[in-house]
Amino acid sequence: MEKMFKMRAASLLLAALFIAGCYNPFSGIMGLFGGGGESEDERQSVLPSRVADPAAKLLLAVGGVADGRDEIIITEASGDPRDFSGATLTCVSDKDIVRIVPRPGFSTEAAGSGVRIIPTAPGVTGITCAADGEALGLTYEVTVPPQSLIQILVAEAGGEIAGEAQVDEGSGLVTEASESPTAQALGSVIRNRIWFTNNRDKVELFKADPDEYDSAPPASYYDAVIFADGQFAPASPSDPNHAVFLDAERRIFLGDDDLTAYDQAVITAGGIFNGDMEDNTTGAFAFYSPNSDQWQQLSLALSMYYYDIPDGAGVSDDDYPAMEPVQVLIHPDVPRGGGIPSFVFVRMRTDSDFAVVDQI
Repeated sequence: MEKMFKMRAASLLLAALFIAGCYNPFSGIMGLFGGGGESEDERQSVLPSRVADPAAKLLLAVGGVADGRDEIIITEASGDPRDFSGATLTCVSDKDIVRIVPRPGFSTEAAGSGVRIIPTAPGVTGITCAADGEALGLTYEVTVPPQSLIQILVAEAGGEIAGEAQVDEGSGLVTEASESPTAQALGSVIRNRIWFTNNRDKVELFKADPDEYDSAPPASYYDAVIFADGQFAPASPSDPNHAVFLDAERRIFLGDDDLTAYDQAVITAGGIFNGDMEDNTTGAFAFYSPNSDQWQQLSLALSMYYYDIPDGAGVSDDDYPAMEPVQVLIHPDVPRGGGIPSFVFVRMRTDSDFAVVDQI
């Protein structure tokens, strides 16, 4: 049945200009990530446990990171490496998800004034060090996001992510504080799917495999959601970007063009996984890349304040019956090629919200 597109009366149009897109019923979704709805007592939180007041935070990956990013160097107040000559330096991890070895080029931890951290599994752990058995009083937090999250970001939006990343001119590496709005938005969609799944206690909501989903949470949540049948195209062997998805399993498999996207994806995935990075979509649970015809319909709905998504816009309530009515977010920070956004996002709305908005 053809949808009837409703518009506000002329007397309300001026007010609509100020409120369109400013409200979403899930604007506080990040504050809800600690709970699990009906399954709160049965299913582990979306977010892993954290380290209290760490001296430093490391964002690592099982697939590897840029040289030097996986090292802890213990320094004096001046910033110079601390001299441990004649001492034995030992560092230990709270969880068995990393290996700790001397820094490259040094035979012992003491000689290198620190250690290299080699991740073996996703999670968050604290690392403490001692000299001759005496604790140094510092704890370092290491976050290892699921490698599948890094892979899907690179495969879905490698070009956009690389273009947004901040690169140090001297080293040519992505800066540790670099941000990518596109990677953050795509990662938020995946985390939001996990939250909705747990909150409603319905693993089938986004077609995740139940056994995989609960096998080793919270990391297994990501694997199950990303590899769910028909949900994220690059995870499928038939998709043109599947080769990039596979290559991003290890940093050493990537060419120069993809390394920037990968290094940014590690930073973003770490922040999504441990909760340091907020949801910049305000509750989106899906995204897609509109073609020119779909973009024309979305633009029309946005400019005319439709209350229903028009036919031919690329998504409808019928696509997500458990989440209807849905709204399309044209994210203001996601880049556009030829005037068309690389991605638009789908989230829930109330009956009084516009169908298409361009404000978070």
